[in-house]
Amino acid sequence: MRFPGTWWGRSSTCVQPPATLLPARHSLWTAGISLTEHEETIPNASSALSAGELDGKVAVITGGGGDIARHYARAIAEAGAAIALIDIMPDKAADAAEALTNAGYDALGLTADVGNKKQLQGAVDRIIDGFGGIDILVNNAGYATTIDFVDIPEEEFDKVLDANLKGAFLLSQLAVPSMKQRGGGKIVNLTSTVSRTGPGDLVHYVAAKSGIIGMTRALARALGPFNITVNALAPGMVATEPITALYPTEVLDRSAAGRAIQRWEYAEDLVGTLTFLCSPASDFMTGQTIFVDGGHVFD
Repeated sequence: MRFPGTWWGRSSTCVQPPATLLPARHSLWTAGISLTEHEETIPNASSALSAGELDGKVAVITGGGGDIARHYARAIAEAGAAIALIDIMPDKAADAAEALTNAGYDALGLTADVGNKKQLQGAVDRIIDGFGGIDILVNNAGYATTIDFVDIPEEEFDKVLDANLKGAFLLSQLAVPSMKQRGGGKIVNLTSTVSRTGPGDLVHYVAAKSGIIGMTRALARALGPFNITVNALAPGMVATEPITALYPTEVLDRSAAGRAIQRWEYAEDLVGTLTFLCSPASDFMTGQTIFVDGGHVFD
């Protein structure tokens, strides 16, 4: 069964706008726009990492074939880390890893459903066999559907919670033993501004992303003694190619109008904060959620 406003797959973080912003009988084929129309506003991706700063480190990124994850992966790879990209879509994981290896970086593409512990265990085993361990984990995978609260089926609620919350829990469990062996690590969980704005047609997604914030705090307490930091990054509505293909310009413009910095948000806007949370500069920071949304919400 398909639902209005559905973003299919767990491979890419996707923040949906409220359905009330969408025109009736919305069609992705008629609403699509190109990011090239807004090239003049797209910022440069500025990393908080220096070349060689992560030499010898291994970073794992879920939803690894998505637009945003590719920006994260490139910035972390440029700092010297080997990259393992996990995605539910085999071709996307392989393509993203190949792009990195073609650019001269160490990368591995793996297929796994983040809601399936057995599949994740297999991926972690391959990462440790191939790269020797795990130092950085970016729980970036996500899935969302816009549905009226009373119409959300139990199986859809479970699907959204699995992709956004359970997956981060499971992979953190599996990665932490290696981090402990290596003397510490970094976990960055992706949440969303919807955890504060609470759109009524994203109740299941809001529950999952709010859960990420609570879990981040608890994990920070649990893992701090092992020199493992756990923080969360909360983007707003990010103008990736899939989003701009699904929604008309007006939807992104309205999102921009609600920000203190009134322009579209891009993957490039997230790279600086994400890399900071993966870097030694954040070693004494844990349990925090950073909202990177141009001033849409203040926390």
